[in-house]
Amino acid sequence: MKKGLGWLTSFLKIGAIGFGGGTSLIPVIENEMVDSKKLVTKEEYDSAVIAASITPGALPVEISAYVGRDIGGIRGMLLAPACMIIPGVLLTVIMLATMDSLDAKVIRQIEIISIGITAFIFSMMTKYITGTMKWAKEKNKTLPVLAVIICVFFLSAGKAAGKILASFGITWEVLFSISTVHILIMAFFVICYAGSRRDKLSAGVSAIICILYIMFQSKAQIMASLIQNDLLCMVLFRILQLIMVGLAVYGVVSVRDKSEKPVRVSPKGLIKECAVWFVVLAVACIPAYLMVPELVKYIGNGFLSSLISFGGGDAYLTVADGMFVEKGMVSEEDFYGRLVILVNVLPGSILCKTLTGVGYYFGFAAGGMSAAIATAFAGFVCSLIGSCFTMSIARYFFDTFDRMRAFCALKEWTKSIISGLLGTVILSLLYQCVDVAHSYGGSGVLIIIELAVIYGLNIFLAKKYDLGTWVNVIISIGAALILGNLII
Repeated sequence: MKKGLGWLTSFLKIGAIGFGGGTSLIPVIENEMVDSKKLVTKEEYDSAVIAASITPGALPVEISAYVGRDIGGIRGMLLAPACMIIPGVLLTVIMLATMDSLDAKVIRQIEIISIGITAFIFSMMTKYITGTMKWAKEKNKTLPVLAVIICVFFLSAGKAAGKILASFGITWEVLFSISTVHILIMAFFVICYAGSRRDKLSAGVSAIICILYIMFQSKAQIMASLIQNDLLCMVLFRILQLIMVGLAVYGVVSVRDKSEKPVRVSPKGLIKECAVWFVVLAVACIPAYLMVPELVKYIGNGFLSSLISFGGGDAYLTVADGMFVEKGMVSEEDFYGRLVILVNVLPGSILCKTLTGVGYYFGFAAGGMSAAIATAFAGFVCSLIGSCFTMSIARYFFDTFDRMRAFCALKEWTKSIISGLLGTVILSLLYQCVDVAHSYGGSGVLIIIELAVIYGLNIFLAKKYDLGTWVNVIISIGAALILGNLII
């Protein structure tokens, strides 16, 4: 393994500061793995981001598995995402076990700390966006890249912008709020069809189809309002998706040359990876199974919930409600009154923390504290496997079609798409910080000022002193504790 195992500490640190999770950690992981440690190339990292974005599961966990595979083979594939998850799930279990005696002041301080780390993450996000614009200038693509960033932001930011305005008493009707998955679907379609052919007709057809797709997926449910028939609306949307798939395949095949032939990649590596995932899951479940006979039901639902989890942490909470609360594996009081509060306060993937927390309650009900810890551990491993299993499959197909022009174009434009999505993430994290202030009777405006001050401090330190990522994190936490306790 490259440079021993020291690089795994970077994943531990990223997991420990992973407030916001998901897309917000893309620039943080890139800064550590590509810019600072130089353990993977920018191209390899972009492939990891694409694969993670279009497969279900916890996005930063999937990225870490992909990157870990490049750095350290199968061992790296296992250890990197595990290190990413451990800080959040460990804190979740500890705080669930001590919840009855836990002082509310502790949670308050964690939330105050999260504001400082959010400001630091903002600095990483803006560095990513400015880096994208610098790349665009070097490639003479400033206007197209800027157009993509603005378009993606406009389509995805509606929900977050509406929440911020509502927190200040301003009512605003959200028309557009397209999920990351659907934005990537449209991007992949346009690149495969119009990007491959590059003529006015294909560009016009792509524009019309994307407008129709947006009308179906918009927050305002524009197409549903026009058709006023749910079944017909669903059928028409499926037909539109089939048309998009057909045109995308046609666009790729019609312009393909000999250099774009799929690479013959042996499936042995994929089979070995999948076998490793399930062997690890089976071994991790043995202690819990000896104490909780119904563990198979919990693990089955947990794995399935990961496979159908698209759209980030909040979306997974809805899936978990149907999988665990409605089926009586965890009470509604424990789920919403305790677990949901903790997973939103603590760092790390909401999916992984939730699945681990449900395992704790499920095991505790079946056999006390020992069973709770064992089942929580099984849930932790299940969240890891559930997030990374589809990643292994996606990687196999990526390696097979790596030479294809459409795939190369998607990697080239990924940075622009992610930059637009980061603008939306900034608004979402901003809302969470304002919501923290309001929950304690503080001022949202003052919290925004605090964020701006700590953000400015990070930018200044990065330019003048280059103290390193983790020194900046510590300084941000210290500033947040001082300013936050004065404000709220």
